[in-house]
Amino acid sequence: MELFSHTWLPFIYLYGFGGILFFLGIIITVKAGSFDLNRITHKKWMWVLLFGFVWYLMMHALMTWAALGIISVYTVPIVLLGMAAVFIAVTLMLKRILKA
Repeated sequence: MELFSHTWLPFIYLYGFGGILFFLGIIITVKAGSFDLNRITHKKWMWVLLFGFVWYLMMHALMTWAALGIISVYTVPIVLLGMAAVFIAVTLMLKRILKA
């Protein structure tokens, strides 16, 4: 029996509270001036940080759904590979836009 407190409560705590701290940390570094979004390299790192957060959130959610039997186990790598393809495509598009 999948209890909410054993499956989704840790997920909500990890990505809810942890996400708030993560984004507050980004805001603090931007306001302090050590993370300048006018610089191309910093924009790239912002993209990597945000995608990394979403990547782990989705990976954790997909694996939880697979463990609960909601989705197939084979769906997890397919979705994650799709996300990696989107990351690569967006990164290449941003690279072209920033060079123009």
